[in-house]
Amino acid sequence: MRPADLTGFVTVPLFGVLLCIAPGISRPGLHFGVRVPAGHEGAAVIADQHRVFRKRAIAVVLCCTAAAVIVVHSHGPWWLSRIVLLAEVCADLGCFWLARKKITTVKVAEGWFTGVRQAVVADTSWRTSPERFPLRWLLPAIAVIAATAVTGAIRYPDLPARLGPALGRLGPHGAPRSLVSVFAVVIEQVYVTGMGAGLLALAYRARPDIDPADPEASARHCRAAVRAVGRAVLVLLALTDAALLLVALSNWQILRLSGPETALIAVPFAAGLLFLADAMARSARTAAAGGRRGGGVAGRDDDRLWKAGLIYVSRADPAMVVPARVGFGWTLNLGNRLSWLVVAAVVLLPAGLVGIMAAAGG
Repeated sequence: MRPADLTGFVTVPLFGVLLCIAPGISRPGLHFGVRVPAGHEGAAVIADQHRVFRKRAIAVVLCCTAAAVIVVHSHGPWWLSRIVLLAEVCADLGCFWLARKKITTVKVAEGWFTGVRQAVVADTSWRTSPERFPLRWLLPAIAVIAATAVTGAIRYPDLPARLGPALGRLGPHGAPRSLVSVFAVVIEQVYVTGMGAGLLALAYRARPDIDPADPEASARHCRAAVRAVGRAVLVLLALTDAALLLVALSNWQILRLSGPETALIAVPFAAGLLFLADAMARSARTAAAGGRRGGGVAGRDDDRLWKAGLIYVSRADPAMVVPARVGFGWTLNLGNRLSWLVVAAVVLLPAGLVGIMAAAGG
């Protein structure tokens, strides 16, 4: 089974499900990236759009999964399943945008923020006593990388002069045995873990988005969410490294998988994504259970700074990382020039991996 088959059988349905549930696990007062005051949380348009979005998103995931399976069984070109995945993401984003537009239209027409005092609450304890980066939760990922490297070093002398094209990771015709071709997966693990941990470290320094309607409970929930989601991200990194370890074992002819069995390699990564989604969902339920006192005060109506409800751009805001409006996570402030350095580093990640694979196939 080729990597394209993994995309069809695992990635397309998995990402479809995650995109379907994402709008429902956001913080209180945010619906499809739209800021909503406490007195309008129960507006009919909000419930309607959540229901309509779910129906549309389910239809998208079913259609795209069927298309991906057809591509796999018809032995179509390797890039076609990627096109299906891209189409799925674009379709779900389109559904998200439509829901956001409907809510925004009603919000403006009915003047939801009329008479509501807008405020920004700062919690100075985030500077004096910030959440500590959970280094011990990074140890499993480091252990998996070390185990992969040691296994490769032990196996290296017994490998044939030319490695086969296992899982397509070393090109269609395999690659000569070399340090690059043998340890390419280890370098991938270091890339993924280093970039993921680095971005998470930046997120831990981000300011919280405290709800002025109930600042004390909101600050408490923010801390709990940071801890839960941060640990889940590190678990995802460890499981991603575990999936790459399985790829390495196949390349080194230790683990022999064929046909549908190859899909097992994606299981650790899928489990990590589901664990992260569960952490976000639990954080959302905890925050929602606390309620919102209201009292005529709400967070700043800054929807204009959020492009499509997903991308934050504010040159007046010195923050580089801010809480995201969908799910319990973080996003970059693209109005801050330093953020573009992070974007460049993230873009270099796949480019570097492609270079590694090209060198390995030489």
